[in-house]
Amino acid sequence: MDLKTVWTKISSKYRIMLVIIVPAIMIYTLINVLLFSSAIIVHDGKADLSGIDFSHNTLVALDGQWEFYWNKLLMPEDFKPGHRPQMDSFMKVPGVWSDNAGTHYACQGIATYRLSLYYPSTLKDPALRIQSVANAYKLYVNGQLMAKVGSALNSKANFKNDDEIVIIDLPKDTQKIDLVFQVGNLNCATGGLRFAPVFGSKQVLEQQRMMMLILQLLLMGGVLIFGIHYFFLFLLQTKNKTALFFAVFCFLTAVRSLIWGEIPLVIVFPNVSPNLKMYINYLTGYNYVAMVILFVYSIYPLEFNKKIMSLILLPSLVFDVFLMIAIPEIMSFYTNYLYILLLLQMLYIMGVLMKAVLRKRDNAVLMFTAICILIWAMNEDIANFILIGSTNLSCVFLLGNFVVILAMSFVQARQQAMNHKKLILYNEKLLEADRLKDKIMATEMSFLQAQIKPHFLYNALSAIANVCEKDAKQAGKLIIDLAIYLRGSLGFNNLDKMVTIEKELEFVDTYFNIEQARFGQKIQLCKKIEISLDFQMPVLILQPLVENAVRHGISKKPEGGTVTVQMMQKDGNIYIKIEDDGVGINGDKLAAILSGHDNIQGVGFLNIHNRLLKLYGRGLEISSEPGYTCVKFSIPEVA
Repeated sequence: MDLKTVWTKISSKYRIMLVIIVPAIMIYTLINVLLFSSAIIVHDGKADLSGIDFSHNTLVALDGQWEFYWNKLLMPEDFKPGHRPQMDSFMKVPGVWSDNAGTHYACQGIATYRLSLYYPSTLKDPALRIQSVANAYKLYVNGQLMAKVGSALNSKANFKNDDEIVIIDLPKDTQKIDLVFQVGNLNCATGGLRFAPVFGSKQVLEQQRMMMLILQLLLMGGVLIFGIHYFFLFLLQTKNKTALFFAVFCFLTAVRSLIWGEIPLVIVFPNVSPNLKMYINYLTGYNYVAMVILFVYSIYPLEFNKKIMSLILLPSLVFDVFLMIAIPEIMSFYTNYLYILLLLQMLYIMGVLMKAVLRKRDNAVLMFTAICILIWAMNEDIANFILIGSTNLSCVFLLGNFVVILAMSFVQARQQAMNHKKLILYNEKLLEADRLKDKIMATEMSFLQAQIKPHFLYNALSAIANVCEKDAKQAGKLIIDLAIYLRGSLGFNNLDKMVTIEKELEFVDTYFNIEQARFGQKIQLCKKIEISLDFQMPVLILQPLVENAVRHGISKKPEGGTVTVQMMQKDGNIYIKIEDDGVGINGDKLAAILSGHDNIQGVGFLNIHNRLLKLYGRGLEISSEPGYTCVKFSIPEVA
């Protein structure tokens, strides 16, 4: 068995273990949360904290059985000795009165909670933190009104709910206080002290709140930055739906964080409408897991059954529509249905990711683990909200979100890195192809020169031999011209080299001198140069074109002809034209030259044409008729 087969089997077993162990850990921890019961501090409406040392930043949640008076808004004076009202029951705090075991209190109504609290006189700044009282209340401490949230507790028409976090000072000159909560819920599905008040040093309470607020704002800011980054990425790459879904997910998390934990929205806008907070709560809650599903779908579309996915997402859309047409208080009566929907969506997305892990999709292990952490955090938070009410868990949801956002961001970054690597590889291949094209062009030029040289050398040497008999000095000059010509025409290894127009024209003259030794004065070269000779142009452009004009144009005519080289400057360009009055090129041959199918004359034209295209984005323009051929091109001015 080879090493690859062994590794494949180990990897498969590891993935199977992962999809079993991670959900098992989630279920185990959630069961522990559900079965967890905090220390009972309040017994039969009394809490004795006098034996607790508060010098070590101790905070105590007043969990336990509070005195409960149903359908009454009692004042502190109603509890004078000998005139105490009849208590209905003891009520578990934290909790809601409609869930109290053995009783049948309605969801909506009014009630009074009462607690006798004893604490040590050594505590210099006793205080109480109050939050999540559903849904309006007044708090009296030893007969004095200390806090009021919401209004009109006993009037359904004028009732206004609210949710604030308040820290109140308690008397310092006593060891016993009576807390009287008047609580009203006349518009929502649940009422009561959802979170137990927390007792301790005011300094410690404020420090704890500040630390939690800073942590929440840091996490929220990080999430928001991720969202903005990926939203701009989507705007630049509109086909990248993964970036869009991820950005929306980040925005949902950031917006939901405004009304979560320490409720930053109320700190920034103290008079914000309670209905707005409820809209934010429900709108983000209905769409949260749905957006995770869409994000995962954009990464692993093959793992999804579109019909099942649509069926799973449809309730979220229905809830959204219902929220738009109904007041938010009504939606509180459907919270349990929301939890069922979220549970189904969570199970579905976990099943999809399990398939992705077992099928070894890219980043599937990371995404599965991250989504499991998110689902665990959401269920932990739901359990906390329903059963516990501990402030220590208020940021679990946001922390879980931040973990999954980091994982999602890593997946996105890895995909971008892979795309970038592919782009670099593609560019390298393009550069290699470009270098190969240059080599091919050089080879073509070499091939062209190799085709030309034997015949040209034979004719040139024959012409020089004839001149030797008549004019030795002229023959010597021709030999030097031939040497210069051969050296220049064979220098095709650096076709991107730039030379002055003067040098190119000297090379043309050298070539033409040799040809005139052969053909005599029946071939003529005419130069009309209207530009500076210091301008730069690519090497080996003019001479091959003039050579083509001689070989395939004027030399074919018995009477010979003239090659005209014309240069002029206009609009920041140098325009160059090579004309001859030779035999001309017929239409079929011209088409073959332009397409590169002419193996003799076309190789030179096509090579020069491609070089000009590469350098300037424009090549040769060739026109011909019997008795006339014109080749022209233009290059930008380069001094």
